[in-house]
Amino acid sequence: MSEKNDKPSEESAVDAVQEPAGEKPGSEESAVSPATQPDSGPSRPPSPPPPAAAKKGGSSIVGWLALLLVLALGGAAGWTVMQGLEREKALQQRVVELESVTGSEGDELRALERKLQAEVNSGVQEARAELASQAEAMGSLRSQIERQGEQLAAYSANDHESWLRAEAQYLLRLASQRVIMARDTESALALLNSADAILRELDDSSLHAVRAAIAAEQAALRAVPSVDVEGIYLRLTALIEQAGELRIFQLQDQVAQPEAEPADEWQVRLERGYEEAARKLSDYIVIRRRDVPMQALMDPQWEGLVRQNLRMLLEQAQVALLSGNQTLYVESLQRAQHWVDQFLDTDEAAARAMAREITQLEGQIIQVNMPNMDRSLQALDEAMKRRLQQGGAE
Repeated sequence: MSEKNDKPSEESAVDAVQEPAGEKPGSEESAVSPATQPDSGPSRPPSPPPPAAAKKGGSSIVGWLALLLVLALGGAAGWTVMQGLEREKALQQRVVELESVTGSEGDELRALERKLQAEVNSGVQEARAELASQAEAMGSLRSQIERQGEQLAAYSANDHESWLRAEAQYLLRLASQRVIMARDTESALALLNSADAILRELDDSSLHAVRAAIAAEQAALRAVPSVDVEGIYLRLTALIEQAGELRIFQLQDQVAQPEAEPADEWQVRLERGYEEAARKLSDYIVIRRRDVPMQALMDPQWEGLVRQNLRMLLEQAQVALLSGNQTLYVESLQRAQHWVDQFLDTDEAAARAMAREITQLEGQIIQVNMPNMDRSLQALDEAMKRRLQQGGAE
């Protein structure tokens, strides 16, 4: 399109150059004719026209200039077109790059979407599987509850009696354990009374032998002498505390003597020194009458050992009391009495009071014969076996 537009401009430029060249002769003629024309005289013929070479040379220069101008305009137009094509090519390349970037991001988004969709699907499947397992567990639990309900509904009066018989059996076994392990007759009597009340509620003639055995065991427990284990234990504890207060050896308190006034004579000072020495010596020497049996004084260094032996023997008596061992109980108190006698010379009042208490405790009976508690339990077991056999035969 730029070449076609340049042709009319070229033609117009050539026409413009040619038109002045054609007008030159006329103008020269008009310019020369008044000057060269004489005022008078004969007329001369007109001057010949300029040579054709001069016309041809001027028109060729103008043509070359026009051609150069056309070429310059064409080159500028071509350069403009080339720049436009390059810009268009750059824009197309940029568009391609943007499309490629957009396509890669779209691929990443699609991959991420697929990954999320897969995770969601797996989570949904796991949730469905878990719900299915829970539903199955609930179904099994529901069926189990229904079966248990049917079993409970199927219980009859005979089943209730079985529960009562089992409870009475448990009470009888617990009473036997209380007698054997703890030697507790009062708790055993309470348990036997509860078992007898349950059997009386059943009102079954087959349990007559069981109730008879329970009555015999109750009578045997009432005949057992009562032993105040707790009271004897506390009395022994008081003796243990009292053993720590007994005195074995103690020096006499020295009476403060008034200070003697300084004497001037040496005889007086000698007499007073002799009296003071005799007084100090009397504090360390004990004079006894020969008509009284002599007893060796205990060395103070053995005081801790004697006190510890006494405490250990009293604690051993407590252990024998709890276990019901009469022999060990009496032997422990007798040996403790021997160690208490060591305090008669130094702390007579406390030692005699402690000896009287130990003597009273020696006379306590802590071991009693407990009755056999297996008779009622065996009778109930036999009754329950017979009932089961009868139920199976029916």
